[in-house]
Amino acid sequence: MHASIYHRALKKAVGVVLIIGTVLGCSEVIELKDETVGGQVIIYGRISNSTQANEVVISRAGRASTAPTPIEGASVKIIDDNGLEEVLVEGEPGHYTLERRIISGEPGKSYRLEANINGAIYSTDFQELMPVISQDEMRYEIGVEKDITSSGAAVEEDVVRLFVNSDLPDDLPDRFFVRWEMEEVYSVLTGNFPAFWFPIAPDQGQCFVTHKLGAEEIFLLDGRNIRRSDLRNRELITRRIDRSFQNKHYFNLIQSRVSEENFDYWENVRTLTITNGSIFDPIVGPLTGNIKSEDPGEEVFGFFEVVGIDTTRLLMTNNDIPVFFHDPCNFQGDNIVPLLTVPFGCFQCLIDQKLIDPACAFCSEVPNNGPRPSYF
Repeated sequence: MHASIYHRALKKAVGVVLIIGTVLGCSEVIELKDETVGGQVIIYGRISNSTQANEVVISRAGRASTAPTPIEGASVKIIDDNGLEEVLVEGEPGHYTLERRIISGEPGKSYRLEANINGAIYSTDFQELMPVISQDEMRYEIGVEKDITSSGAAVEEDVVRLFVNSDLPDDLPDRFFVRWEMEEVYSVLTGNFPAFWFPIAPDQGQCFVTHKLGAEEIFLLDGRNIRRSDLRNRELITRRIDRSFQNKHYFNLIQSRVSEENFDYWENVRTLTITNGSIFDPIVGPLTGNIKSEDPGEEVFGFFEVVGIDTTRLLMTNNDIPVFFHDPCNFQGDNIVPLLTVPFGCFQCLIDQKLIDPACAFCSEVPNNGPRPSYF
């Protein structure tokens, strides 16, 4: 994000993260550089008013610079201020999900976490789920960005620039804390293969990709430092236009209303390097938060957050982009001929001989592929 009056006014309010690893199965984590001796319990999780982001990840720290080990078989539950409780279900090892059968995050209610790990109890105090405070609206501009290559050649590329207006209520509370983050979600099509030569080829399918933008796209706002009721025309990102815009392409701006303790936790995370990360990615590292052990002498890492979430979406399609996209999975016309060089019906030969990218045949081969979002 480029420097702006907004950034200068809020430079003390912006603090973030992070290194990403993939240490718990297929899930992404925000992993902090550490010098731990190992053995400490790490608990990171959240409950929100959203159908997403209701999970707890539990692991045990390894020695410095080694991946933590998932803790399986724990009993994990979330309890509300009326005494209702729901036990989370373990999916991936160490990954516990709230199925929202009894407990679902509601603004104004308070929640706490309790985990039983081999008889040892870890818990948090109650935290209130506060409603979001800002009304956000995004817009975009199509432009051209100029650059100089390492060889000194001038190059141009088409880009889309995203901006946001955030309206805050006139009667702002004295203390409030907000986190914004961005992700993009788009669809891609697999290939349509000639059925006369490949009668059992996969049917053309639609794949859905979620790309969580980097830590530089995470913004924290300390409401103690601002009294303005609007934050206008903030530039969010500049994104190179590529084939991901060929079909539906959503930009999602995710706003979270967080507690002061949560805000301070994020500010205390040391910024080591910047890569992909998300509010839906657990933080793993030697940073103490609000998790307490029944043994007062035990050191516990991690944080359990109770957050109000709202998502603003901006949809773009190829009709909005004045660019022609070459589709490497479009097997029509003369593009069919190379496919016919393999034996009849041998679809696997296309992959083995590298005549097609496997992602042109199977959504599972498309990076960051996931289930169809409800808003598609």
